[in-house]
Amino acid sequence: MYVWMDSEMRDRAREAVRRILEAASYEVEDLERPLDLSAIGAGECIIVQCSDNSGEITQFDRTGYRCRVEEKEVTSRKILFSRNDAARTEHCTRWGLGDLERLAGRAAVASVLGERLELDLGRPAAAMAVPAPEEMGAELPHVPVKVDERRAKAIAGESGPATLRFIPYWRYHYRSSGQKGYGTQVVTFNAEKKGAMNAINGSETGGELGQVEVSPVPISAVILQPMVQKAEAEEKLRNRVIEELTQKVRIKQAKGDTIFYEERIFKPERKDIDIEIELVHMPVWQIKGKKFVELNAVTGALLTEPVDTGAELL
Repeated sequence: MYVWMDSEMRDRAREAVRRILEAASYEVEDLERPLDLSAIGAGECIIVQCSDNSGEITQFDRTGYRCRVEEKEVTSRKILFSRNDAARTEHCTRWGLGDLERLAGRAAVASVLGERLELDLGRPAAAMAVPAPEEMGAELPHVPVKVDERRAKAIAGESGPATLRFIPYWRYHYRSSGQKGYGTQVVTFNAEKKGAMNAINGSETGGELGQVEVSPVPISAVILQPMVQKAEAEEKLRNRVIEELTQKVRIKQAKGDTIFYEERIFKPERKDIDIEIELVHMPVWQIKGKKFVELNAVTGALLTEPVDTGAELL
C-alpha cells in the first residue's frame, strides 16, 4: 500500500540522501522546508528536496538556485527524492526508492573501503532548460519590491547587469516576564520587542522589516537560503535577551551597628522568555558595474555593509 511521505519519513529520507552525498565528499547542511539539504563540493552546489507534495515539487522544479563556491557564483544542481510519479519535473535529477537503495548501498561500500563515492548526476544544471525570465517562480514570504530595476540603476549610478536577490531574515517578536528578589529588593524582567535578524550573517536590522506578503517572486531572482538556522537564531536571540535584561543590584544590609553592601546579579529564567520567529525575505538589488553596488529594493537606500558573508548559498 502506498503511504504518503509524512514528516518522519521525510526526515529519514533526508538523512539517507545526506549519507550518500557525504560519501561523495560533499559538505552537507540542513535547509528550511520546503527544501531539505544543500551540499557543496567539487566546485559545485546541490540543493535537495525530499517530498511527495505536488505543489512543493513544482515550485522546486521551476525555481533556479545559485551558489557562491570558491568566490565563483554557479548554478546549483537540484536533486528531488520522491515517489510521486504523477508530479512532472524537467529541471532536476529525480531519485526514487530504487535509486536510494542502489546509491545507499554504494555509499556504504565506499565507506567500508575508505573510498570516495562517484556520483553521476547527469547534465549540469546550467545546461538544463529554464523558464523565461519574465515568468514568476515560487511563492515566498517577502517585503514587496517597490524599486524597479531601472530606478535602482539610476540610484546606483551604474548601468551594468542587475540581479534581484531575496535575503532571508528571521523576523521575531519576544516577550519576557518574571521577577526575582532578595530581601526587600525585587527585580522584574518585563520586556517586549519586535525585530529581525539576518539569516546569513546573524546581524540585527535595528528595526522591523515592514509589511510582508506571500506571493510569487520573479523566476530570475536569486533566493538566498539561511545559513543561520531557526533553532540557532532562536538560541542567539534568547541569549541576547538574557544578557540585556541581566541586572547587577547593590543591596544594603545592616547587621547590628554595621552596614554593608552586597552586589547580586539577577538574570531572567529562559522559560520566562517567549519567542515567536518566522523566516521572511528582504529584496535587494545587486548591480555590477565598475564595482558591485547593492541597494534596498523597498526603500532605494544604498547598502554600505554586505548583506551576506560572501560564501552563502544563493
